[in-house]
Amino acid sequence: MSTISTKTKSLVLGALLAIGFSAEAQTNSVSPYSRFGFGDPYPVSNARYLGMGGASIALPDGLNINFANPASYHNLELTTFNVGFEGSFIRQEQENPAISLINNRSGMRNLSVGVPLYDWWGSALALKPYSFKGYEISSERSMANDPSKTITDIFKGEGGLNSIIWGNSFAVAKGLSLGLNFNYLFGSLRESTTVNFSDFTFLDTRSDQESLIKGWFLNYGMSYKYTMSNDQFIALGAYFQNGTGLSSTNSSFQYTLDGTRALDTLIGGATSEGDFNLPSEFGFGLSYGKQTESALQAAWAINLDYESYSGSEFSSPLTYSPLVDGYKAELGGFFTPRYTFKNLERGTGFFNNTEYRFGAFYEKTPINISGTDLYNYGITFGLGLPIRQRNLAPGEYKVSTLNIGVIAGRRGTFENNLIREEYLSFYLAVTFNDKWFIEYKYR
Repeated sequence: MSTISTKTKSLVLGALLAIGFSAEAQTNSVSPYSRFGFGDPYPVSNARYLGMGGASIALPDGLNINFANPASYHNLELTTFNVGFEGSFIRQEQENPAISLINNRSGMRNLSVGVPLYDWWGSALALKPYSFKGYEISSERSMANDPSKTITDIFKGEGGLNSIIWGNSFAVAKGLSLGLNFNYLFGSLRESTTVNFSDFTFLDTRSDQESLIKGWFLNYGMSYKYTMSNDQFIALGAYFQNGTGLSSTNSSFQYTLDGTRALDTLIGGATSEGDFNLPSEFGFGLSYGKQTESALQAAWAINLDYESYSGSEFSSPLTYSPLVDGYKAELGGFFTPRYTFKNLERGTGFFNNTEYRFGAFYEKTPINISGTDLYNYGITFGLGLPIRQRNLAPGEYKVSTLNIGVIAGRRGTFENNLIREEYLSFYLAVTFNDKWFIEYKYR
């Protein structure tokens, strides 16, 4: 007789409804740099990997869903659910004029499930954010015919894209696996430009534009794991994401203002169809660690990733915000004391069974403003806190973990009168691992 926990299914359904209802209610980006491209891209990694600098392309993992590499899902030992949240604090500063302010963002960020269908086949499904757009920028200039009077330009943007990911991976030879992710993107990006005159003899103007975007793309992965005689392993991984066109319905609206009230329409209801071109990506990774027979994931590992983003391939049917090619290097690792140190292997204490994570990253973003490249770098920490399981039925096998990830980073520069952002991000996720389809035998 096969059983599946009704409580678990209800929990996942409730979380799915929560993320659906909260997606439009939250302002998920507060950065002027989200004006470029599709906005601020959101990391595909979950809280566990974010605590390791994001390095996970080559890491074999039996208890967590690794969307960074589509070839990873067959590693799952148990059915896995993950629900993740984020909270961030961002300090934004500019030198001339001297400005300093603190913003924040928060919300549900990850809902995913992975199933080991066979020893050679694993599958995973997720609903995740792909990008966020949210900014308000103002600049002031003098009127050409009267320098004593000014014009204030205000640029606003909001919205974002969500992604549904369905992935499958297959073990095709000893240690070698291949995988494929089907990604469906959907969402809207809204931007407006307002021109305010200090001379009240002129009417202010505003233009609004919105793009409803949808489309799909594929990314492909491979991984290879070689296990040595001392239970240590070395693993290689790589992925490629194809560039593709995303269809969009674009509407624009322009009108004059009296304060905040629209007086008349200059251009209204203009609608057009077009394509946003999604750039291609490539990444590869290396992982070195040690597996233990008594655990379903590595006792410790060190991971190194490199990713390349072809931002110059991006194009938009609307206001052109060009991107450039970028890259990202990530280094991270983890260890669980009980499985790492021989003198602690019999310890059953809470902290002895906690997984400790660390990492760092350095990124050249695909944003270049007036000849100045934008860099993003930081350090990361994380914990995997075991949740004790009680009252298990015979044959049941459950593992639950509270994953915590912390990123302290900096993006931007004061050069060329740009804005520097310093941020502290907290990621919290609960991972449930359960053995499905238990065969009970009676005599």
